[in-house]
Amino acid sequence: ERVMLADGDRLLPGDTVAVEHDPARFDFRAGRPIGSAEIDHAFETAGAGSVLLTDPAGVGVRMEWDARSAWVQVHTADRPEPELHRAGLAVEPMTCAPDAFNSGSGLVRLEPGETHTAWCAISAVG
Repeated sequence: ERVMLADGDRLLPGDTVAVEHDPARFDFRAGRPIGSAEIDHAFETAGAGSVLLTDPAGVGVRMEWDARSAWVQVHTADRPEPELHRAGLAVEPMTCAPDAFNSGSGLVRLEPGETHTAWCAISAVG
């Protein structure tokens, strides 16, 4: 639904905007190839979410998470070294926004003895 823009070379958390702000780079809600889009951003989800990554033959992985992880960080591993470029894809469900210690956005505060749980699953596809 929404993506947190990264500011500058240090990728500091910036404004959060609708994925329609740059749909070719950020709008994957309908499912499509990543292509050449370079992504190292946090996405705000509307409840539970999932990511499906497959090769052209349909073989790959699915990751799902519950609504307690309202954010997901995605990184396409774009590197200048050809042997390392796009060696993988990082997908990290998160309970809070980047820089939540300062912004408070989604920050979970626990008192001594309290617990907090979130659920995610990774499965093979194809």
